[in-house]
Amino acid sequence: MNITKKIMSLAMVVVLSLNGCADLDVTNTNAPDQARALASPEDVESLIKSTFLSFWQGIHVTGGSFNPGVMADANTSSWGNYGMREMASEPRAAVNNSPAWNYAYALEEPWYYWYGAISAAKDGLASLKAGQEGGKNFLATAEDDKRAEIFAKFVMGASNAMVAVYYDQGFYVDEATDFSKTPELSAYADHMKSSLTALNAVITDANANASLTIPEDWMQIAGLTMADLAKITHGLVARWTAGVARTAQERGTVDWSSVKSHASQGVPFAPVGDGVYWWSRTQYYCGVSASWGRSDYKMIGPADKSSGYADWLAKPVADRKAYTMETDDKRITGPLDADGKQTQGLYAKNEYRTRLIASRGTYHQTFYLFNRNRDYAVDAGLQGPMHDVTQAELDLLQAEAALRGGDASTAATLINNSRVTNGGLAAATAADGAGASTDQPNAMDGGSLWAKYKYEAMIENCLIHPYTGYMNRRGWGDLLPGTPTHLAIPGKELEILLMDSYTFGGQDNIGQPGTAGKILNNGFRSRGFMIEFDKVTPLIDADLH
Repeated sequence: MNITKKIMSLAMVVVLSLNGCADLDVTNTNAPDQARALASPEDVESLIKSTFLSFWQGIHVTGGSFNPGVMADANTSSWGNYGMREMASEPRAAVNNSPAWNYAYALEEPWYYWYGAISAAKDGLASLKAGQEGGKNFLATAEDDKRAEIFAKFVMGASNAMVAVYYDQGFYVDEATDFSKTPELSAYADHMKSSLTALNAVITDANANASLTIPEDWMQIAGLTMADLAKITHGLVARWTAGVARTAQERGTVDWSSVKSHASQGVPFAPVGDGVYWWSRTQYYCGVSASWGRSDYKMIGPADKSSGYADWLAKPVADRKAYTMETDDKRITGPLDADGKQTQGLYAKNEYRTRLIASRGTYHQTFYLFNRNRDYAVDAGLQGPMHDVTQAELDLLQAEAALRGGDASTAATLINNSRVTNGGLAAATAADGAGASTDQPNAMDGGSLWAKYKYEAMIENCLIHPYTGYMNRRGWGDLLPGTPTHLAIPGKELEILLMDSYTFGGQDNIGQPGTAGKILNNGFRSRGFMIEFDKVTPLIDADLH
């Protein structure tokens, strides 16, 4: 890919490396001494400021940002880039967790970016605390110290939460973690529980310091205050409380009253791109290139009024081919033109061509380009809002809480906020019947509220936050059998940790969870590394392979 990189000036300390062999303890002479690197208040504040960009790029910019969408069958692609072809092919194959795999970086980068943010936040907090000895301020004012502290804890909690979302286990690290002791792995559920506890504390602290302002370049949002950060955190807590579940059973036991409470207090969240380092790979690529932003029929097909989608599903996978739907959903298509062809919808466009290579599986092919982010990617030149949390997501989380709580009327109202306003479809009502959480997505008037809700949640979250559709479908139990419900610790990291290799997914491995070997020995060492920010360069078709 045509991507260049900028190296941050400060070295981070990776928080994960374990070994018990003295001959592996090698000093990294290229990494500056931490005490000297973080002696200046300006350097510490800059370090803390940078943590959110590392967190953001771990979600929106790393090569792995495409894979959750294709594993959820929201997007479709047969291109090899980032491992999409292997992770989206049918029947599903086990994830290749070898560090020698061509696309291993797509599995590794989110892990390292999020832990890079955690490590930097921890270093920043330690420097703040050391500089405050004797009751002094470390930064210019006590307010500056408090702002930096809350912000660092926010990024640390959010980054830990994303580790719990995507990987089966991780090392929960916060400001109290003692690196002189061997850190222990925590399973995703425990990891998320600790993350949410930390984020709830951030909400409390942010509200207690509500009037403090956050500089625009910290999160690429103008006029942000700590009160606003608390609202953003509410929305993220709602997302992750629901989204951590790996199975329908786990999602059913989620504290939905908490999801409802946090989602109702949350707000939309959209940093503004700068066209250089602040960008979204999925929103850019799928906004400018018709070869990337393809709509899987499993996402848009439930809105098909004809028998086309049912016929497509009924065929053997190898026999499925692209076709034109008949739908009233104005997000998928606008009015017919003079030649009887479908025009651009709010989010998608029928190109009457597929662009994907037939030899790699016609079931990947679709006529529909999903270019809902074309304004950001083209018109705004990557300098417009990059939506991460939308009001639709917050409404639909509350809709699921209402369905699980037996409140069909409230669920219908919340579903209609997007179904009617964005989709132009007939309003859902309590008379439709709640249905069951096992209902498949269905946008038709006769569908149950659960079916209509699932359809809305898929189409409204597609190509916004890259992981939301994946979190939803795995929690509903709707992923294609054999799709991994999370990734293993990256293979490269397993080698560093002296752990046995393992992985997840694969049609042939259904019902057989990945198994992690024990960590060998009990030694601990830290490993210096540099965080690199991806810089966008213009996309060309030659980038596809």
